[in-house]
Amino acid sequence: MNEYFKDVYLRGFISACISIFVPLFIWGNTIAHLPYFINKIEMANTSLGFFFMLFSAIQIIFSQFAGRIIIPKIGSKNTLSLGILIFSIFPIILIFSQNSFHFILASIPCGFGVGLFYTTCTAVTGIAERETGKILQPLWGGFLSFGFLCGAIFSSIWQYYSIDTSYLFFLLSLFGILGFFLIRIYAFPKNKDNINKSEKFKLPEVKILIFGIYLFIFYASVGIVGDWSAVWFEKELKTTVFLATLAVVSWGCGESLGRFSGSFLIKLINEKFVGGYLGLIGCIIFFISILTFNPYIILIGIFIIGICSSNFYPVVIRYALRQTKQNINTTAANLSTLAMGGFLIGPALVGFSADYFGLTFNVQLLCFIWFINTALFLVTVRNQ
Repeated sequence: MNEYFKDVYLRGFISACISIFVPLFIWGNTIAHLPYFINKIEMANTSLGFFFMLFSAIQIIFSQFAGRIIIPKIGSKNTLSLGILIFSIFPIILIFSQNSFHFILASIPCGFGVGLFYTTCTAVTGIAERETGKILQPLWGGFLSFGFLCGAIFSSIWQYYSIDTSYLFFLLSLFGILGFFLIRIYAFPKNKDNINKSEKFKLPEVKILIFGIYLFIFYASVGIVGDWSAVWFEKELKTTVFLATLAVVSWGCGESLGRFSGSFLIKLINEKFVGGYLGLIGCIIFFISILTFNPYIILIGIFIIGICSSNFYPVVIRYALRQTKQNINTTAANLSTLAMGGFLIGPALVGFSADYFGLTFNVQLLCFIWFINTALFLVTVRNQ
């Protein structure tokens, strides 16, 4: 473990892990508290859909700025810390939200921050993999999932003891500021940073665009489970708020376990099985669990799909970065834009369709789309 603190590139990788763990911890708390905010300000599903849509638009714009202009100008260290600092404003706005409009406004610093740090994390992890020869993308993804999981668990405990939610979101903002200072310690020094000249906008290479589309569809589906599961359990499966929160925890547990074991499994078996075939198996099991309409069985299904699909993103990223001819910042920006765009647009669309078709139908549909998308990815890389 000491090598991670001595090697400059592995220290940079640590900064990427911090940069994704901290905001995902905040996000996990936020998603688990969505039923609370919906009841507090009497927010409709459509308003929540607008929140995700604005979040998505801002994130997509700043992902491109980060990869093409901001990282080359100020370096990954400053871009990561700036993204986390801006994201830390997000919980404070939620505390003072008195209506749907205020809640939607919170998406501005949220999308801005995510656009900066997510693209930079992808680039930094790619550089660390290239320079050290280690399989790091699944491990970085593990910290993403683990942050979300820890946030959901922390939120469950907070709600269980009925502590004032305002205190929680104030602490979350302070936690974001702590992340800012940790990044300043561990990020790449300037002489080792991947600082290139700013690039004019160019369309992604066709093969990178294809991988990006797979990530877009995948994260549009994942976002529905991650962002809407608590609301789905409480509103349609008629569970308690505590059990609804456990749906988020179950997803985070499965995804964290899958990603932290991803590097080992890739070495033991291969990338296609870990990133693709396991996902197909998970989709089938999850779909069967939904048909039972039993929240406890569905909790198990969410856990299993979390494990089985967890390494799709890291494996696709590894395939893409090995094949690109563009610089790593640009490729990371293109992939992050599409991936996070799907993660945010998918849940936004559900906000509009849920009032007409229900959340259960949307989750069933995502299983079908998820399965087809994974199968197409396997066809694309069959000879690689």
